[in-house]
Amino acid sequence: VYVRPREDGRSVIEILDKTREEGKKIILIVDEAYRNYFTENSQKFIRDVIKPRLTFEVSATPLMTPSGEDLAEEKAGFVKVPFDNVVESGLIKRETHINKAIGNYTEFASSADEVVLHAALMKRDELAGLYGEQGINVKPLMLVQLPSERKNMLDIDISMRSEVEELLKQKGITYENKKLAVWLSDEKVNFEGIEQNDNGVEVLIFKEAVAVGWDCPRAQVLVMLRPIRSITFEIQTVGRILRMPEAKHYDEEALNQAFVYTNLQEIIINREAEGFEFFKHGKTAYLKDGIQNVSLPSVYLKRTDYGDLMQRFEDVLVEVLNEHCGITHETDYENNLAKAKKFIETDAAKLAKPILADVVLENIDIEKDITGGLDIQTIQMNVSPENLQRELDYLAQRWSMPYQARSYQKVKQSLYRWFKNFNWEYRYRDKQDLIHRIVTCSEKNQRFFSDMCDIAKKRYESVRAEEIAAKRKRTDFEFRLPPSDDFSDSYELVESIKKCPYDKCYLQKKRSEPERRFEQALEESGNVEWWYKNGVQLDRYFAVEYESENKRRAFYPDYIVRYTDGRIGIYDTKSRITTRDPETKAKAEALQRYISEVNSRLGLTVCGGIVNLRKDVLYLQNSKDYQYEDNNSKWQRWTE
Repeated sequence: VYVRPREDGRSVIEILDKTREEGKKIILIVDEAYRNYFTENSQKFIRDVIKPRLTFEVSATPLMTPSGEDLAEEKAGFVKVPFDNVVESGLIKRETHINKAIGNYTEFASSADEVVLHAALMKRDELAGLYGEQGINVKPLMLVQLPSERKNMLDIDISMRSEVEELLKQKGITYENKKLAVWLSDEKVNFEGIEQNDNGVEVLIFKEAVAVGWDCPRAQVLVMLRPIRSITFEIQTVGRILRMPEAKHYDEEALNQAFVYTNLQEIIINREAEGFEFFKHGKTAYLKDGIQNVSLPSVYLKRTDYGDLMQRFEDVLVEVLNEHCGITHETDYENNLAKAKKFIETDAAKLAKPILADVVLENIDIEKDITGGLDIQTIQMNVSPENLQRELDYLAQRWSMPYQARSYQKVKQSLYRWFKNFNWEYRYRDKQDLIHRIVTCSEKNQRFFSDMCDIAKKRYESVRAEEIAAKRKRTDFEFRLPPSDDFSDSYELVESIKKCPYDKCYLQKKRSEPERRFEQALEESGNVEWWYKNGVQLDRYFAVEYESENKRRAFYPDYIVRYTDGRIGIYDTKSRITTRDPETKAKAEALQRYISEVNSRLGLTVCGGIVNLRKDVLYLQNSKDYQYEDNNSKWQRWTE
């Protein structure tokens, strides 16, 4: 439809040709290139018709691999966004649980499929309740994937679909009450608006069609009904349930998790995947009865820096503009305007930048000038306010780079504030349109504001770290050993550990030698009642706030120990090299300040420090003034 010639001249081929005739370069952005990009027809179309100057492939599984020669000659590049950065931004969920507590439902069903479906439905209902309790208008969606990987329905799909529909009917979920939907190649029921967070559909039955290119952030539970065989799990496998409904994490941790339920007997987690730690599969430990818990003040610092320009940038840009134009008094309107006119064109009636996008000629005869041609300047002056607004948005996005595109609002607000120097009250529509025209309809003005933004961005870097630290969201809470914890395949069950406060002891397979040796010492000590291996980055683990490089950070010590005499120990193990790291000094001294504060304020008996392994001997430093040197007297043999 779009490629073949059309009478209105709007086929893709004609548009591309006209674009090149105007001297413009074409950039091609390819999403999910693995599907169609490398087919013969696609490559011919790209080569002969699109003829891109630059091509971007955007994918979690990229196929284009730049050669060493292209990289060296800067003909190609590769940009990778770390998976952890995407998680931390709040865009996707923190972790995925596979068959979470599924053993609790075996008595309610007679087959593996029934167990899987029942467990998944209970989880969806639990999540719905949590959203309601938090006052969040999101209704979680459960996806049920039919068994075969073929596009067409096979007998196994038809049979499984009937079983699923019957079980859901018993739970009050049907097509008739619009709680059940289906998406198959030849059938769609109750699918309209299903992506909306408050849509009433609770369960969607689908095959492979939904797995690529469909975005429904409220989807949170996935049921995979497959023939009995193993499957290798990757992040792409569960991609449909990873998005956060509102692109942010919630205070209730369960709402930041995705859940997969499946009848597979064996699941292999892809160990090469960046998100290896992302999958929690069947490894749950529960706090033992009778364990004397701890209650320690703790902090959780939520990241606020996502590559955006923040509030202080507005002040910086206005400051740069004022300095450059020599403006010192905000209310000296006439002098301010005279000074600004030395650098920018301010007479909107004389501005005529060729902006012809989306121009509609209501009467072509009236728009002609005396020579019979179109009066371009008159047309340009009649460009709609909406087009001027879009043009300014585009320019502001460009001027805000390399920060996130959404930072353009900070650039716009800065310009509005600066124009108040001339008593042009920007909150009135006509005055705002005047500012838009002055900024966008003059190449001279565009160059000026672009240069000022570049200067402002450089100056802003010096205050950005301070602003990030000040804005970082801090949550104070009382740390107690969690009632249960889940672990990924990077953890192993260590049955030799007896002083773990949980019924099972899971520890990292690749934990360091200092960690292993310290754990052994804790086990052998007659003074230790129990010890706990602390986690990281989540608000259920213990952390102490410290400062490094002018940024507030959270320090998660490795171990929390309860001694038989009631003392609580907090320890962090370090290798020989990392004991000399300035970051270690900052953490060590913050820990000692924390210990001193809770002991005096709360009457606790807390001790601890940095533990270092040397020639199979453990050393401890608990000084308020941490020293790096190995032979420093502040390092003492750990003797607990």
